[in-house]
Amino acid sequence: MSRIEDKFDTFWNAHKSNAGVAYAYGHKLIIAWALAIVVIFILGLLYAGKATSFSGIAEASETTIAVPTAAEIVKVHVVTGQEIHPGDTIVEINRPDLTLRITEVTREIDALEGRSNLSSAEIDQKVAEVKASWETRRLTLSSEIRNLEDEYAKNKAIAAKLKSLSKNSGNSEGNDAMAVRIKSLKNELAAGQRSVNEQIALLRGSSKLQKQSGKTEAANLHKELAELKKQEAELIQISKENWVVGQVNARDGEKVSGFTPIVTLTHKTPSIVRGYIHEQMYQRMDVGKHVEVHSISGNGKAVIGEVVGLSSRIVPFDARLWKMPEAPIYGREVTIKISEDNPFLLGEMVAISELGALKKLLSNENKK
Repeated sequence: MSRIEDKFDTFWNAHKSNAGVAYAYGHKLIIAWALAIVVIFILGLLYAGKATSFSGIAEASETTIAVPTAAEIVKVHVVTGQEIHPGDTIVEINRPDLTLRITEVTREIDALEGRSNLSSAEIDQKVAEVKASWETRRLTLSSEIRNLEDEYAKNKAIAAKLKSLSKNSGNSEGNDAMAVRIKSLKNELAAGQRSVNEQIALLRGSSKLQKQSGKTEAANLHKELAELKKQEAELIQISKENWVVGQVNARDGEKVSGFTPIVTLTHKTPSIVRGYIHEQMYQRMDVGKHVEVHSISGNGKAVIGEVVGLSSRIVPFDARLWKMPEAPIYGREVTIKISEDNPFLLGEMVAISELGALKKLLSNENKK
């Protein structure tokens, strides 16, 4: 250090007569600060966007047990902080509106099926009545036709034996009138049969249509009943995986309104990391990108995570990540999914870096 001072004094003594050098020597502190600021600014420009790490907080995913309508808490089987496992009962709930609706739908299905059966029986009865009425009319017409045909045949036989009668116009006109009458009755018989067939077809079609309509309505009611039964089964909440009870917000016998959180569950170990990335680096992050998550202390093996969410706006960092309590830091929020098999504690501060970025940085430093 003394050598540098000696050289500086030598330089000063040699050039002290120079006005510019004298001015610089007199304001050396100010000039030193100005040079430092310029250097920092240049370094900022050179390394802008080249940051490889940012901070975050390890959190666990949560789920809330609630019901869509007002309900009564029958029994809460857990307490705050309790670890629960698959198959454990969490809470029993009663919904009077659900019980009432199940009863109503069941009654509607029974009534619909009863009406459907009654309608089919009524239509069958009408078909039988049409057939019976037509059978009576058909027998009458058939009998009248046979009688006329017999009489017509006798008249023709008599006319053939008595040739003199063949010239009698009266008998001829009578036979012709009888033939017309027979033909008319036969036409009436055929028309009546067609009419009956059409009536029966119409009745049968109506029965089929009613049955189809009834089946559709019944199917919709059965579908609704199945959904109601499913909701009824969910009134007894059973754990499907390992959880830790975060908070219990209701007591036995208490009535709660719709969508009110009854029990909050969380995982024992963190499953996501909520990171906060500086503005100069956010363009290098994207959903689906893999990153490394380290303990803030630098100990332990890095955990590989995947970016699953990026906020669409600039937000303030979590207060724990501020450098000074009075100076908030702003950036973009990044949600990273990690395996639950990790060494982090819930709420632990972690460091997040691009995959392999730290190794590259260390490698480059070693090369230098």
